[in-house]
Amino acid sequence: MTRFLRPSFSSSRAPAPASRRPEPLSDDRYGDLLKRASAFFAAAVEASVEVSAEASAAASAALAAQRQAAIDEINGLMGRYGLTPDDLV
Repeated sequence: MTRFLRPSFSSSRAPAPASRRPEPLSDDRYGDLLKRASAFFAAAVEASVEVSAEASAAASAALAAQRQAAIDEINGLMGRYGLTPDDLV
């Protein structure tokens, strides 16, 4: 039979962090952070647009392939049964 050990919470707790206030941001540091954040989001939007355009192109190609497969199937069946487009009208 396996015995499970109880964790000892009193000795395993991490010491409480020192209550130290962070230094306030300078105007230059604040401006730098805003510029970096803006550049980050601009790059993310640009990457998203590129991915979206690629996905759209891939979806269009897949749809065109499905349409062509349907046309080929119809043409094959028409040839098999000796039908012409005039017979369909």
